[in-house]
Parts: sequence; structure tokens; C-alpha cells
Amino acid sequence: MKNVGIVLAAGSSTRMGGTTKKQYRVLLGHPVLFYSLKAFEQSYVSDIIIVCAEGEEEFVRKEIVDKYDIMKVSSIIPGASERSGSSFLGIKEAIRIRGREGVNVLIHDAARPLVNPELINGIISDLEFGQRAVVPAVTPSDTIRLEDGGTVTTLEREKIRQIQTPQGFEAGLIHDAYVNLKDPVTDDAEAVMKYDPSVKIAFTEGDRRNFKLTFPTDFELAECMIKKC
Repeated sequence: MKNVGIVLAAGSSTRMGGTTKKQYRVLLGHPVLFYSLKAFEQSYVSDIIIVCAEGEEEFVRKEIVDKYDIMKVSSIIPGASERSGSSFLGIKEAIRIRGREGVNVLIHDAARPLVNPELINGIISDLEFGQRAVVPAVTPSDTIRLEDGGTVTTLEREKIRQIQTPQGFEAGLIHDAYVNLKDPVTDDAEAVMKYDPSVKIAFTEGDRRNFKLTFPTDFELAECMIKKC
């Protein structure tokens, strides 16, 4: 089996604010994107594909890939305006370089810099032992309530999952899911669910450190975790 990591770094970071996109902001001396690439570099993936904003390919190669000796990067390609479009472009590139048969892809958001090789390798293991779609997730620790038209309902935490990335798939399955996609999706697993509801989405235990940098205060938390304080 060949396993290809696709790292999505084409986001505009509108909620983060500031003039530098969050995937390039410095986090304890290194750009945020570096941390995800390092984790994939140390994992069992054979190739890494970076999807960035159009016009940023050379910057990513010189200032991150070459500077930090990320050796598994096979392609740096321009993405789309929406995340789903960038995912599809990354998937097509993975198939271009490795084919469809015997190939898995693991799609990851660069804004989750605290991903680790163990989580990545666990997803690879699940895929190589027969799962077709694997999603890391954690159970929320907070009480969750749903407000709908003035009615408030307390949800059962044990039945709720906070979805993370990387999400792993058979390359052909996720490719065909995006080819046939007609409606917007929030993540890659939803594309598979809409394409073929018979496909089981296997949950694997995520990592609470693997959260997404969304707001400025998230950087403070990430710095603290990297320092292991």
C-alpha cells in the first residue's frame, strides 16, 4: 500500500485576523505549516502533497520545505477558493503520482499543527487492515446544548464526536465521492457519506492536542502545549 499525505494550506484565515495567514505565522520559532509537515515526514506516508494558495508555491518550497529539509514532499500545488475544492485537487494529484489502486490518502488541515506521527500511523494501519474511510474524533468534555426556535435541548456527550483531521480514505473512493459531489460539505468524510451511504466511516480515537487554530487565543494554547507546560 502507498499512503499519501495531503496537507491543505490554502485557507485565507479570515477569523484569525492579522496580515499573515495563520499557516505561515510563526509558532515558537517555526511557521505553523512546518509542524504538520514534520509530523507527516516522520510518519509512514510515502509522499506529501501541499495544497497552498495560488502564487504561494515557491514561497512554501523555499521558506518551509527546503529550509526544513522536508524530504517526502512530492508536489506543491495551487488550491481552490473553498476547502473542498482544495481537497479534490490534492486527491487528483495523489492519484496522478501514485495511481488509484492500492493507494490511500490522508487529508489534513495545516491549521492543526499539533498532529503527531502516532495518530497518522494509526489511521494508516486502520486503512491497511480493511477500513475504507477513517476519521479521528474525540468526545467533547463540555456540556452541549442545542437551541432551536426557543427550545433548548441538552445533548448526550457520549453520542457526540468532535471531528479532526487527518481523515484517511481509499484514493479511488474519495476521488469518486468528490467527482459526484453536488452539495457543500464540511469535511471530506461527509463527501463519502453523501456519495455512498453504505460505506462505514470508522472512528479512531483522536488527540485533544490536535485542535484547529481558529482564533488568536488558540496560538497561546498551542505554544503552551508545544512547550509541554
